[in-house]
Amino acid sequence: MPALLINIKIEDEIKFKLFKVTLGDLRGLFNECHVKFRGAYSNKCVEFSKQILDKSETLTFYQDLQEKDWVAATLNMLGNVKSRSLFLYFEDHRLVSTRAHLENVLIDFDKYNLDYLCYSWFQASCLGIENLLPLNPERETTFHVINYTKTQNALIGKISPKYCVSSLVGVYSLDYFKLLLSTSNAKRKIYAKVFITVLSRLFPHPRCRKLLYYINQYFSPLGIILCVWPPASPFNLEHIWFETVFCERPWRFGILSNELFANYDDDNGAYKESLIKKGLYPFQTQVEQNEYLKHMPQIKFRVHLKDGELYDCTYFSRNGRIRKPPVVYILVKTGKVIVAYQSLKATLENGTGEYFYTNKKPIVRSLGDSIITLSVFDEGFL
Repeated sequence: MPALLINIKIEDEIKFKLFKVTLGDLRGLFNECHVKFRGAYSNKCVEFSKQILDKSETLTFYQDLQEKDWVAATLNMLGNVKSRSLFLYFEDHRLVSTRAHLENVLIDFDKYNLDYLCYSWFQASCLGIENLLPLNPERETTFHVINYTKTQNALIGKISPKYCVSSLVGVYSLDYFKLLLSTSNAKRKIYAKVFITVLSRLFPHPRCRKLLYYINQYFSPLGIILCVWPPASPFNLEHIWFETVFCERPWRFGILSNELFANYDDDNGAYKESLIKKGLYPFQTQVEQNEYLKHMPQIKFRVHLKDGELYDCTYFSRNGRIRKPPVVYILVKTGKVIVAYQSLKATLENGTGEYFYTNKKPIVRSLGDSIITLSVFDEGFL
């Protein structure tokens, strides 16, 4: 079974709540855990993780590690990993399949000697099992396997030009993960935000990454790497296929057969990929009328309904990333309605109203003729 490796930064209450739910999904799965928390909520995260991971045979915290360089700090943590492989955890991806499915994937990862598998971004990963035929895959139950060589790498560049050979949401063999980190661990890591911004505008993704890769090929013998992200960020771990550094041996990559995890707010280019678009986030059904709702812009209009008429209030914008789920306030001006809201039902009469998350598909049914006012709140209206 892979080890659990965590090196994350939690700075606000939203991410802390996500962390408690997504880490809770993993309770009791890992016997070996290596954990580092950064940010304003680090102490709270340590205390909560002790409760969730208390049954692990090995639970090691690295709170004294430096926080300016994620790659170097994570390499330090790897020195204590005893397992063949590791599960790299980030708080904003949640299990959307069964726990048994996850356990089977983790067991099969070592059983079939895999080196890398992206466990989330199922639609957005840029490579699915239906794209693998030219790569002569091995077809297993939980995933398909390809032997990743220099030749296969060039072919994947043609099949899927944006495919990433490393992701933050990945299961890794210790050997492959060490290789990725070591090749990104130069003595001097330089991040120039203005330079990266200009480069990205002149050469849209992924061409900017390719150009930066060639620049780093020139500077790497000098012990210098130009980073796409600040060195404190984990995103420098992620590499597109043309940025790959291979040893003599081939690597074994797995491609999931079925969806396992999903990000809470980001489609990452694949419509309805996120938990918000799936109606699975927020985790609670009751709307928290906090400050963000008070300041969110709204669109307001009236709807006339006849007896028995249904009115669907499902809504989310087409934006690829929705950080705050849209909300509708349903106010009954005259008459009476029932709002079906997932497994709940709310009855509203003259002068009463209630807030609902629009991504959780609230359906209004009129009991007799009625007039309702809908106020739709969405950060996208800004």
